[in-house]
Amino acid sequence: MFTRTPGRASARAFTLIELLVVIAIIAILAAILFPVFAQARAKARQASCLSNVRQIGMAFMQYTSDYDECLPLSTDSGRESSWMFTLQPYIKNRQVYRCPDDRSTNWDAPLPGQQVTRATTYFLNDWLAGTLKYSNLASLGRPASVIYVSEGFADKTGDHFHPFLWIADPERAGGPGAGQFDSVLNQTKELALNQHFGGFNNSYADGHAKWSKWSQVWFQDIPSGVYEGAFDPRQ
Repeated sequence: MFTRTPGRASARAFTLIELLVVIAIIAILAAILFPVFAQARAKARQASCLSNVRQIGMAFMQYTSDYDECLPLSTDSGRESSWMFTLQPYIKNRQVYRCPDDRSTNWDAPLPGQQVTRATTYFLNDWLAGTLKYSNLASLGRPASVIYVSEGFADKTGDHFHPFLWIADPERAGGPGAGQFDSVLNQTKELALNQHFGGFNNSYADGHAKWSKWSQVWFQDIPSGVYEGAFDPRQ
């Protein structure tokens, strides 16, 4: 006859209540931690984008050093003359041109009605495209205050944006052109203004880069001739 050994505890299984309590605790922890992990990943993508912008800004500085402070060209002078190609000897990495948070769908094939794909997340300030009045660093009074490169709105092609078309400006005899400015929201439609936590990354004409909100870089000081905030090289 099999007899129970004295002093030996019998195996005990979890009750249904205990299992439900454990599952509830795990669910609560997951609900708390998943948003934190998601935010951490978003912060990492923002940091990667800022690194891209900084590398591009430094490549611009190297280019101007080699070419007597002349600024590189944009697709206004032909696609093959674009800064995207002329800066490659300094960058040596095409992946730098793409933000991890860029959700554009035309990287590999053009959108219906278009001829070219998206080549870069980052767009050049057309004031400084090497063909207008501001074609070299010496023409800029305050390069550390002027945004040179910014993040283009999703699915847009090309390599530059047009701040002088955002609002009526006597020097450029224009105004909001080609639907590029939302006069109700008072903001451009050319740049990805909310790409990262309500802001976007920018590189300045002295090579430094930082994240900003639109409200921090867009302003007007008409008596001083500033119409386009930090995008205006006349300040």
